[in-house]
Amino acid sequence: MKVQIKSSENTIEIETNENNPLVAFAKNSIFINAYCGGKGVCKKCIVKYITNPPQPTDKETEIFTKEEITDGYRLICLHKLKDNDYIEVFEAKPSFSKIINNICVDDDKNYIAIDIGTTTIAISLISNGKHKDTLNILNPQVSFGGDVITRIAYSNEFSKETLVSVLNSSITKAIKTLKLKHNINSIKEIVASANPTMIAFFLNQDPKSIGEYPYTPPFVGSLKTKWNDIDTYIPPIIGAFVGSDITAGLINMDIKKNFLFIDIGTNCEFILKYKDKIFAASVPGGPALEGGGIDYGTIAKDGAIESLEFDSTLKIKTINNKKPIGIAGSGLISAIALLRQFEIIDTSGRLLESWEIEDAPLQLINRIKKNGFLLDNNIFLTQNSIREFQLVKASLNAGLQLLLNKTDININKIDTIYLAGGFTKSLTKKELINSGLLTLDKEFIFLGNSSLNGSTQLFCKKNREFLENISKRISYIEIANENNFQELYLSNMDFK
Repeated sequence: MKVQIKSSENTIEIETNENNPLVAFAKNSIFINAYCGGKGVCKKCIVKYITNPPQPTDKETEIFTKEEITDGYRLICLHKLKDNDYIEVFEAKPSFSKIINNICVDDDKNYIAIDIGTTTIAISLISNGKHKDTLNILNPQVSFGGDVITRIAYSNEFSKETLVSVLNSSITKAIKTLKLKHNINSIKEIVASANPTMIAFFLNQDPKSIGEYPYTPPFVGSLKTKWNDIDTYIPPIIGAFVGSDITAGLINMDIKKNFLFIDIGTNCEFILKYKDKIFAASVPGGPALEGGGIDYGTIAKDGAIESLEFDSTLKIKTINNKKPIGIAGSGLISAIALLRQFEIIDTSGRLLESWEIEDAPLQLINRIKKNGFLLDNNIFLTQNSIREFQLVKASLNAGLQLLLNKTDININKIDTIYLAGGFTKSLTKKELINSGLLTLDKEFIFLGNSSLNGSTQLFCKKNREFLENISKRISYIEIANENNFQELYLSNMDFK
């Protein structure tokens, strides 16, 4: 079929046999917001049918006005492509970040550090020994599935080359944007950190073995290679689900201490260091804490709701104080912590109705609507979003309990808990505890995006040698397939 696509840049005609518009768009390097992987919950994949719009779904009549429906506005993931469709798309815009990462370089050349997350990708430019800029983009592979197992299945059944192509073309475009902005011609080296599945796609390797027992990555350890003719270093990979994004983060830690390192994202990874022993493990999490798979979700960018507080009035904080556009992972945690504090969410995770609530401030009670708890600007914390959070919470805590049990290490003997994930930079320990995401009463050190931060520190020989040596000491423990994982998972679903 032939479909015309209009964007801010031009109008093109694509020829496709894909009924799934998100996949068809991605295959043709048209990247639109689709944080939920096409589940119809993030409400971001808005398009405008210029001719012959399809009948609106019930969900669309809820979120669009009658005028917008008449004008052809739709959520494209809820429809199939038809021959001769003429659609205006609003492509996903990258966001620049002014966060200054620690860096370590041995010269004044130009370098690129990349954190390839399952949901989001962050790319930093280093030049003349300084951090110049960071660009954040949506991983375009979300159109093919929200987690690594779904993408491996697509790769096996349909086309690995497609997933490789959409990932690499988006990274190439982002690097070009950074180079143009800062008038840079060449890049000396790239450090790329990611989970093993994303690394496989990045390097055009087959990730099939990661998704099949005994779950092995295409390679373990570090790798020096070429990517698009640029020298590229991949920090050490430990196992099928503990990759270079985790080992890169070790640069940020005091290796002399006993510590627990938790990286929370679409996958949840642990590094447990006690005396001279270092263990690694992982469990599936889900994209909720990266803004994916939740109603009104968004990646962390201008306007994303990142935290809430109540002091006689409800105050919503957004990134860079812009108009609210959706809920980031930190905003989801903060909102749930607040509503749990006032018992507006019960222990089972149910968002109570107004008449059921006894002691909460009236201001908060009045925000409970048909669609959920009103945050701002027609953006709601919904029951579905709370359930998606509970899935992450349950998996994370079940995995942690199993790791401690299998290593026979008492958590009280651990000095420090390092917590990584882009959402952590705007949260407090109290919010993490109140939300139920973690229940450990220990010293917390928030690292933010430890993968990217660590990668920017691996352009010098001393740090690279340190990381190589430490990584060789790590023992990988498979815990997600333990017999009692499911039992522990279910027992951690409720709020305490």
